Amino acid sequence: MITYSYYNRSFMHYMRKSQAMNNNPMNEILQELRKPFHPSHITWKPGMVSKDQGKALALAYADLRAYQNRLDEICGMDWSVTYTPWGDRIVCHLTIQGITRSSSGEPDSQSERSEIAGTSAEAQAFKRACAMFGLGRYLYNLPSVWVEYDPTTRQFTDKAKAKLEGIIVQHYRRTVTEDTEQSQAVAIQRRETPVEAPKPETTLENNEPEHVEPQPENDEVAPNATPDPLREQFNQLGESLYGEQWAQVSRHNVERITGGKAVETGALTTEQIQKLVDGMKKLQRKRQTAPVLQQNGHAVA
Repeated sequence: MITYSYYNRSFMHYMRKSQAMNNNPMNEILQELRKPFHPSHITWKPGMVSKDQGKALALAYADLRAYQNRLDEICGMDWSVTYTPWGDRIVCHLTIQGITRSSSGEPDSQSERSEIAGTSAEAQAFKRACAMFGLGRYLYNLPSVWVEYDPTTRQFTDKAKAKLEGIIVQHYRRTVTEDTEQSQAVAIQRRETPVEAPKPETTLENNEPEHVEPQPENDEVAPNATPDPLREQFNQLGESLYGEQWAQVSRHNVERITGGKAVETGALTTEQIQKLVDGMKKLQRKRQTAPVLQQNGHAVA
């Protein structure tokens, strides 16, 4: 039986009532974690094979690093993981902003039991614990598909691979479209809301005037040129949030926002840089407002 680590119900009821405002940042984190991985990070492996061995059940999964990268992007340094042996299984305890959820993993084949049993069980337990927070859970809910299978190579046929790729791409596009429509609806609502007259100078969150570079007289700017102040703001936010890990996190963010086409910030457009800056500002606000919950049920300011 799998044991899950949750907080005491009475304590959680108290926290929901007395600190409802602080739940919003965690809800936003959960919403970001539930988003699907890019199709390039999804792989299919055969499960159950038909009696004639001509077809196999396709199982979708993502590499362990895809889960770790998503946690780095959304949670920064506010996540950790520990493992506990449980017979021939391993229990993974994943903690995000003080909240811990756990699940177990075990080797999924006889060959793995003799060679990389520990590594396989650890990865499976980690992914299952991530699913407790919604990360990668959609992979379990994808439709069961039987596709053509080659018993000689123990792989799907090229036709089957194309079909499976179409399924995951369609699901990803549908999710992205829904998120885009929701964002557009929010933007429209904000435009319809009366706002104060613009101030003579733009200010950052720390109320210091933002430096604006003078524009050429003909107002012609290269479409992919990123203003230096915005790039500086991007790097400053990253260093303050991630410290020594900023270089690695920056590459992950660039790879994610470009769909794996680039890893350096110089390849980003102004809009892409601005989107990353907005996301880091949101994370910065979450860290400033969300309390750190301890296992003993107390909140530390």
